[in-house]
Amino acid sequence: MADLSAAMGLNPPSIYAAFGNKQALFERCAAHYAQSVAAYAPRALAEETTAAKALQRYVFEAIEAFSAEDRPRGCLLVSGATNCGKGSLGAQDLLTGYRQASEAMIADRIRRGIHEGDMPASTEPDLLAKYVAVLIQGLAAQARDGAAADELHNVAELALRELPVLP
Repeated sequence: MADLSAAMGLNPPSIYAAFGNKQALFERCAAHYAQSVAAYAPRALAEETTAAKALQRYVFEAIEAFSAEDRPRGCLLVSGATNCGKGSLGAQDLLTGYRQASEAMIADRIRRGIHEGDMPASTEPDLLAKYVAVLIQGLAAQARDGAAADELHNVAELALRELPVLP
């Protein structure tokens, strides 16, 4: 709280008056992050003409977000509130919800691709969505640990070769 107070130029009572408690403040921070830094995800999935292109764009834009020089590397929604004690269950549950919603959004885009005929009918949307979610979470961890964006792009290209697409 001392670091936050110093960064915001507010004393702790003012922070609590504005947000109520630490959990509410964290919820606002996570929501802001999802709507700004991580906004690439719904855009990529909605704007591309095929599911494969949408997934590729999603992954590559994630790498750019995870590797940006103007903020901490990695992803708040992936790395925040991990390995915490019982006092952080609210934050852990919140971030789990964001990650699960992201995975569901990916699965929905894959289902749309199957329906529109740009993904094979044999594609398993939930399994492929899990694959992409695991890839994203691994890329976030690698970025946090200092992997360069070009290294992450090479890994992503290797992983994305496995996407089922029509010939």
